[in-house]
Amino acid sequence: MKNVTSITPSNFIFVALACEAKPLIQAWRLKKLPKKQVFTIYRNAETVVVVTGIGKIAMAAAVAYTMAQFADVMQPIMLNLGIAGHPHQAVGSCFLADKIIDAETQRRFYPQLPFELPCRTLPLKTLSKADIAYTGDNLSDMEASAFYEIAAKFSTGELIQSLKVVSDNKQSSLADINQDLVAGWITAELTTIEKLVSALTKLRGILPAPNTDLYQTLLNRIHFTASNAVKLQTLLSRWHLLKPDAAIDLESIGEKNGKALIAWLEEQLETVEFYL
Repeated sequence: MKNVTSITPSNFIFVALACEAKPLIQAWRLKKLPKKQVFTIYRNAETVVVVTGIGKIAMAAAVAYTMAQFADVMQPIMLNLGIAGHPHQAVGSCFLADKIIDAETQRRFYPQLPFELPCRTLPLKTLSKADIAYTGDNLSDMEASAFYEIAAKFSTGELIQSLKVVSDNKQSSLADINQDLVAGWITAELTTIEKLVSALTKLRGILPAPNTDLYQTLLNRIHFTASNAVKLQTLLSRWHLLKPDAAIDLESIGEKNGKALIAWLEEQLETVEFYL
């Protein structure tokens, strides 16, 4: 996937979709990568879109697989776009998730929303199978919690968002959904999607820049696996965002290996890391 990594890191936008969204692909003039890829991936000069398939396992695998190709990217915009059920919200209405709950593990994630919102917000619950009983006053899907949990290894919480279009409710059956309907809903919300991307791009521009010199120093000094090198980037970005006046004392790190250093950074950030 060397051709993928030619995208300019500072402009990187990553989008994960459970199923094809032709209106988005056409609007952004995305080109499909060769069929040999494990997942269907589209791209243009600054955007990568991966079609993950349905369910948490598929979503987690696709996000990790695709993002692992971008070792030089720091603080990417990461979006999960898709559909969700709701007991009574109108089919076709659009919402940002302000809380994501995994129904199986009860883990909770809180996307930060420090920007002008392009639409209303609602809590979102991720389940292993569709909630045809429509319990609770929340959106429901089958991917968002896995998306957020993996995305948080690659970016900061303010830049990780889930935008969902209501596809079914108590009056409109889940069984009635088809690709044409999904395409129509996405087409109707292209302006909302563009507003969200614009707001996040502006936000990323004012976030503190990560210390790339320190990152390179640590890579030269300590051995990291590929996955831990990516995680190191994210932790250094969070440190710079949450503790801008606190320098990392290299002497206090001592002879830690890569895994131990990651654990040390996570421990130091635990008391101030408010979005996980």
